[in-house]
Amino acid sequence: MDKQEISKQDTDKYLAHIRKTIADSESLVSQVELRIAETDRMLASQGLTREQVMSMRFSEAQIEAVNAELKRRGMDPLEIWGAADAANSEEIGRDEIESPYVSSLPSHTSDVELDNRQKKFGMMMKPFQL
Repeated sequence: MDKQEISKQDTDKYLAHIRKTIADSESLVSQVELRIAETDRMLASQGLTREQVMSMRFSEAQIEAVNAELKRRGMDPLEIWGAADAANSEEIGRDEIESPYVSSLPSHTSDVELDNRQKKFGMMMKPFQL
């Protein structure tokens, strides 16, 4: 076989892999959009919006009660990031999370820890770079 022929085959194989990745990604995005729409409909049936739910703050006792009920039903407990920080949010001046899609880092996160997280994330995303 010709060297150029092998290169074309490799290129075609790589492009097919990329097309499959794109199709899988589009499928995931459409599933997420459906779940968001379903969540919005469920919240609307309760007279709520996402913004109202995101602004809710729960006490440790409420979280424990919910997790106990979930455990009783055989479900995994809720993992509420910043639940301990929610009580302290007034003290440190954070009233709300800035984005519903990105949780804020705890205030005690050091620059070294943040740098390590960014490096780990970069390494995790390497296979997805073109």
